Amino acid sequence: MVCTSIRRNLLASTIIAGSLIASAPAFAQGTAAAPQPDATAASEGETIVVTGSLLTNPNLVQSNPVNVTTAEEISLRQNNVAEEVLRDIPGVVPSIGSAVNNGNGGASFVDLRGLGSNRNIVLLDGNRIVPSGLVGRVDLNNIPVALVERVDALTGGASTTYGADAITGVVNFITRKDFAGLEISAGTKITEQGDGNYNRVDVTVGANFDDGRGNATLSIGYQQSDPVYQGDRSFSTQNLSSFTGSPAGSGTTVPARFSRTGSPTQQINPTTGALVPTFALFNFNPYNIFQTPFQRYNIFGTAHYQVADGIEVYTRALFSKNTVDTIIAPSGVFGSSLVFPYSNPYLPVAARNQFCAANGLTAAQCTAAAAATNPADPNFRTFTTNVSRRTTEVGPRISDFVTTVFDLRAGIRGDITDTIHFDVSG
Repeated sequence: MVCTSIRRNLLASTIIAGSLIASAPAFAQGTAAAPQPDATAASEGETIVVTGSLLTNPNLVQSNPVNVTTAEEISLRQNNVAEEVLRDIPGVVPSIGSAVNNGNGGASFVDLRGLGSNRNIVLLDGNRIVPSGLVGRVDLNNIPVALVERVDALTGGASTTYGADAITGVVNFITRKDFAGLEISAGTKITEQGDGNYNRVDVTVGANFDDGRGNATLSIGYQQSDPVYQGDRSFSTQNLSSFTGSPAGSGTTVPARFSRTGSPTQQINPTTGALVPTFALFNFNPYNIFQTPFQRYNIFGTAHYQVADGIEVYTRALFSKNTVDTIIAPSGVFGSSLVFPYSNPYLPVAARNQFCAANGLTAAQCTAAAAATNPADPNFRTFTTNVSRRTTEVGPRISDFVTTVFDLRAGIRGDITDTIHFDVSG
């Protein structure tokens, strides 16, 4: 860690005060001297510890912005997951979280300065946490929010201390130490419309033993939320263009769209059965959700014991199981090139005649091809066209993500001298 003593500030104040007195005119020297700071108080000044570095190297003392969020603030905001705690910190760009539907694999990440969620380091009590994927990102859903004492977010570059992973900074979750007693907390949230229930229960128990030389703490948590669909709100029923503000949507729609080489995209008019050069966009908003439904179990245990003066053994264990259901609009055929026989029974007569004319078939050939259903028939013909169609018949796309995380760490730490410390863990 980087330690900066306030005695430097007091000494600077003393030097400045002395300079002002020395430069005062002679007629002012008869006035009473201002009280000077007590040198004893300066020498016994309180040490200010700035987390964000585990290395006590004076060459690493620098001015970096450290944002601290306390447990009181977390309780006041009713944050249920660690990702929500970080959203209000300057320099944090909202990344994938509990409110993200498309592209959410059931995890929550932090993105500092908008440079990517894989360019920072997330620590728990100064130690790394097992990542949730191959790119090294830490799932914030695994953080035991009930035991968090504070969150230190170093939003400046920390690569010189932590390596290339800490390009945009470090987020350190500090848990409560020497917790003793029993704490039970429960809460529920609900929207003004009466939906989107969000339930949370945490039970924490801890005790000191051997006259305070050791402590063991266990925290168990459960969280669950219901979905909130965009179609259930009047302001989000229709998808809108971010540029014009007018209704928008996807070109993969219903009825199907057809496009032939050298001709504009066309859609079958359900009334006449003919291809028309216009089409209606697919409104996918009613299928999307504001709040992703999930169910999560968290277990976190920690213990430490002072085996001798200045020597302490410690351990921590973390288990998390997170189940997330993401829901998005129905799938479909996205502009694929398909081959159709002219005898397809679902092809309207008017549209068939248009395809025949576009491919140079005479009226007699088109009629014969419409009646030929056997590929061996010499009148059997096919045509190729690009098709875009949303398969609403099969319903929305639902993905179930189940993530199970185990993290175990044990180590020994202590002081060799007043300035030499060690910490070995794995």
